[in-house]
Amino acid sequence: MQAASSKYKEVMRRKWRNPLAHLRVTIGLINQEAQASAYIPDPVRYTYFSNLKKPMDNYKVQELYSTCDENYTQVDGSMYFLPREAGAVVLNQGIVTEDLLGDIEIHFPVQYDIKGLTVEFGKAYPVDFAIVSDNHTVEVTDNADGHYVTEEIFEGATFLRFSPSRMVNGKSRFRINQITMGIGIYFDSRKILSATKKEHISPISEELPTIDFSLTVSNKDRAFDVENDESSVNFFELGQDIEALYGQELDDGTIEWIPGINLALKEWSADDEKLNLSASDRFDSMDGTYYRGQYYPEGISLYDLAVDVFTDAGVDPREYGVDTYLKAVIVRNPIPVVTHKEALQLIANAGRCILYQDRAGKIYIKSSFVPEMSASSEDEAYFSHVDTILSKDIGARDEYALAGQDYSTAGETVYFLPRQSPSGIYLNTGYVSDAAADENGAFQNNPTVTLTMEAAYKCFGITLVFGHNWPDTVIFHSYNNGEIREAYEVSRLTQTAVINHEFPEFDRLVIEFTKGAPNNRVILDQITFGDSTDYILEYGVELTKTPEGTKLARVKELQVLRTLYSEGNGEVQELIRETISLTAQDNYYTFYFSNPSYGLSAVLTEPQEGQEVRIVESSAYYATVALTGVTGAAEVVISGKEYVVTQAKVSRQLNPTGSLETWENPLVSDVVHAADLADWIGDYLKADREYNLQYRGEPRIDANDIAFLENKYVPDLLIRVTDHTLKYNGALSGTIKARRDMSYVATTKNKLAGK
Repeated sequence: MQAASSKYKEVMRRKWRNPLAHLRVTIGLINQEAQASAYIPDPVRYTYFSNLKKPMDNYKVQELYSTCDENYTQVDGSMYFLPREAGAVVLNQGIVTEDLLGDIEIHFPVQYDIKGLTVEFGKAYPVDFAIVSDNHTVEVTDNADGHYVTEEIFEGATFLRFSPSRMVNGKSRFRINQITMGIGIYFDSRKILSATKKEHISPISEELPTIDFSLTVSNKDRAFDVENDESSVNFFELGQDIEALYGQELDDGTIEWIPGINLALKEWSADDEKLNLSASDRFDSMDGTYYRGQYYPEGISLYDLAVDVFTDAGVDPREYGVDTYLKAVIVRNPIPVVTHKEALQLIANAGRCILYQDRAGKIYIKSSFVPEMSASSEDEAYFSHVDTILSKDIGARDEYALAGQDYSTAGETVYFLPRQSPSGIYLNTGYVSDAAADENGAFQNNPTVTLTMEAAYKCFGITLVFGHNWPDTVIFHSYNNGEIREAYEVSRLTQTAVINHEFPEFDRLVIEFTKGAPNNRVILDQITFGDSTDYILEYGVELTKTPEGTKLARVKELQVLRTLYSEGNGEVQELIRETISLTAQDNYYTFYFSNPSYGLSAVLTEPQEGQEVRIVESSAYYATVALTGVTGAAEVVISGKEYVVTQAKVSRQLNPTGSLETWENPLVSDVVHAADLADWIGDYLKADREYNLQYRGEPRIDANDIAFLENKYVPDLLIRVTDHTLKYNGALSGTIKARRDMSYVATTKNKLAGK
């Protein structure tokens, strides 16, 4: 679920909220082929610290080197000294000409029609300059910004030459930090007639996720007529980015915008009344085949496998994210021959993860279970038990008589503190800091407790239960993948401190006590996490119709199959015999196998003098050979050994009666791995209630989100969204298909007070 301000949440929770919603849609009219194939033909005309590729690859110039251009270098510490050699240059400076007022020329391998340009010149921008192409020249005067956009059309362009005549800072080199071959087209609520976003996701990665978006825009002025040569429709291309933002007006008159989608244009059409567009997620185009699967005797992490699949699919590393938790999940089996998106689905399922595309267009594989947690501290008294503070059932804590100010009282429930000894056994205490605060509550070194999660986790509240004389102030430091996400401070704590706050997703939480009770240690008995969601679907508020519930078929037993590979008797056999035709310029050929194989070798059946063949690359499913001295036809034989594949199973009993469900993931071989997968899938199958809901629409909701559903029989009923449709026609409405969720049942029984 998307984060939003408390003011936004309050407005959207009202029974009578402002029905008028806002929507903004931007389509990038970018010539993707021109953008991808653009290059700089004459590198010697540019400085050694230039980067001639990144400006066309959507990289920003963020930090600058100081140079001797007129009125360019700043001495405020914002610039860096320029290295003497190109090999030492680490900061992206974009394209920088060697000469003052030099030209920058960008070439394309073939002719392209380019509508508009978006150019980042940076702080030293040209005031007067020309843009020259094969058939068109644009003269620009009195430019007053480093961000330059033109809607000029460059037809049949094989090159673009930028020629400055006057720079804003005088005698200066000419720079292009970033350039986009095109511009964006913008629609707002006044032009948009309707829009629909549909999402589907499987919480156990049983199916591939989908996101589809359709948009209808008014075309009564015929601005998008396909017969109009100036129409933007003629420059739409498959795969162009479509971005949408949903907005809601707040009480102070401002509009809070919620990110909606970042999808790829799929198709479009226009008539005299309206323009229709549709877009889909990035998985729609990831249909290339993955052949690189191989058996790893020593094992490989699912994280490394996922990176290999993304790399083979040609996905930019900036465009995907893989949960670092998967570095700890080791498999040995090869990925079978499937599409890249199906390979990612197998990895996600094997790692108990979901596969999805976020609202910025980035693909993620992320853990989808309540992670195991542990607590530790480097400031702990010898009789402290910090590892117990996460336990749900801690019982009554025992209390030692301590020397803290106004802490200990005489009574049978207070115990004398034993001396420290290597074999000492101490009573049932929680976390007790070794340090004590001074008379003002300050610590010489602030005590900290660190909570470490097996995988990233998100919650909407934390409850801290303290002993006597509790501290005053605490700071929660949230980290994810080693990066700080938030530092949230809370003062005026109580003995049972309920922290109602939407914490960012974290895999490590450092709790730092910055002010204690005067002359007292910090005594923390228990930590409990609050709700997994803060969204409630209630009758007469969110829901516009009573829910429709369905009882699904009950599953008695779940069997997770393990796939085991072995080398068998190790007999070499002929795998492929094929006659191929090659040329001296193209002497590589790839053979594909039906069954996973190893120990590969290649020979020519009738080699002539000087002819040979060798395997240059291979996996369990293919071998690429290089032939030397062969032109024309040649018969090649690939020999090797086939793996012997067997199966075993791990079972989990779910219900006394019902059907038998079999689950097979070819990556799973280890019995513990299979048992973890059986527990994860079993929890999903045990939740055998499905709901269809009609509600008034909330842009924050994503497929796979958790929400509370009002129910008179089950308090705090949790559901997990599998399908979400959000419609816009000036106002919002939506439908949800959801399944009862059992993952957080234990958590919700400890629901935060006051919710």
